[in-house]
Amino acid sequence: MSDINKRIADEIWFEILKHLPVKTLGKCRCVCKPWNNLIVSPPFITAHLSNFSQNAANSLVMYRQFSDSPEKQDQYTLFLDSSEGKKGDKLNIQHSFTSPFMAGKSRHHFRVVGSASGLLCLSDDLFGYTYTVVLWNPLIHKYIKLPVPGATYQVTVGAYISMLGFGYDSKTGDHKVVRLVYLRGKDNLDTTPPKVELYSVKERKWRWVFADYLVDQCVCDIKWSQCFLNRNIHWVSWERDAETRVFQRNWLLLFDVDEDKFKKMKLPDPISKVNTLNLSVSDYDGKLSVMYSEMKGGFTGKEMKRCEIWVKNEYNVGNSWCRLVSIDLDSGSGLRWVQRLRKNGDVLGFTERRTLVSYDPSTKKSTGLGFRGRWRSWFTCGFTESLILLDKNYGVGTYKEAVGNKKKRFTYNINPRTHAQTVEETEVVIDDAYGDEADLSNNIYYQGDFMICEALMKFEGGKVTGDLAELLSRAGLM
Repeated sequence: MSDINKRIADEIWFEILKHLPVKTLGKCRCVCKPWNNLIVSPPFITAHLSNFSQNAANSLVMYRQFSDSPEKQDQYTLFLDSSEGKKGDKLNIQHSFTSPFMAGKSRHHFRVVGSASGLLCLSDDLFGYTYTVVLWNPLIHKYIKLPVPGATYQVTVGAYISMLGFGYDSKTGDHKVVRLVYLRGKDNLDTTPPKVELYSVKERKWRWVFADYLVDQCVCDIKWSQCFLNRNIHWVSWERDAETRVFQRNWLLLFDVDEDKFKKMKLPDPISKVNTLNLSVSDYDGKLSVMYSEMKGGFTGKEMKRCEIWVKNEYNVGNSWCRLVSIDLDSGSGLRWVQRLRKNGDVLGFTERRTLVSYDPSTKKSTGLGFRGRWRSWFTCGFTESLILLDKNYGVGTYKEAVGNKKKRFTYNINPRTHAQTVEETEVVIDDAYGDEADLSNNIYYQGDFMICEALMKFEGGKVTGDLAELLSRAGLM
């Protein structure tokens, strides 16, 4: 291996390897010590993330569904979303895995807050005062569990409702979680401005953020959504009169993760005064997207009556909103719920039988995708694969300690009086697997059915010739 490294400069290895997907890089780490050291280095992790973030061909969408029987579990599927795909194409699935995290016994499931630069943000705040937030890189089986925030029920602030936002500061290479806490007033309405806390992965702590700008802005509760794009976290919000507290219009509330400042963005007029609870924000092909859902039976209904999807074609141009899709779900579409747009022009949605389909609005035809689930369990968001957290040890957990195909699942419980958290570990069968890490203790590296030892340079079935192509071929990289 040392002869190969002499012939090929480290810079060339760097440029070659940064174009490989995460799963393949997991195998590359096992080929030799220099490759392992390169792949886990912060400069390489940053370059790999930048390359995959800018490459439109690598656009991925994360789909989550959960179930309670025969056992409680959250299933995630990562598929390639390509504009080159034909309408009606089935999902090009890249990865599928089961979450190792489960909410406490009294809770339901983790909420998916969103994704940013290769990490998913999960929270167990559904239907209760709980404080477990996890940042998770599912492709490399690493995660960070955040400490309890400063604003908690009874202990510090009393009754409240909170929302989270998740983003990535590209200037400092830092992931950030923003928490908006609206206290309940005597009239049972949210008081403004909210208390705002910010968690920085690099600083490893929560801190308070100045929020007087939000004096008249309320983020929609119950069905709140968020999206990170162009260095801003976006929430659907509504503005009310400062004196009468009467609804004025809908906005998008933004938090700039580079500057740690709030601002707002105007929504298109046709949806500026609809029920805020019927609006959700997401991403579409690198652009900001807002969906308006008119529900049967009001905002608490489980089925859509009509759906509009608006896309902002130019992010910094105010009048660039365009209504890309308008669907009357009662006019023979067969849909009962719309999730998001695909790059090929289809719409991801669910039928009355709760099956996931790809729907072509122009032909009104649907293609079954082989997934079923409860309506509350559905969630989709854009995702970029990355090696983030691979170079971190302090405060980072892993669930690679596996025997066979059994891995650890972590259940978080919280004491409602003291807010003390306990963690239960159980072994469960999970079908996915990440390539074994290099065993660096003896400079011996494993990959598939062969072994490389820098001292011996031998395969189990024969000697290494030293030819780069043969080595890469045996490593499964050619």
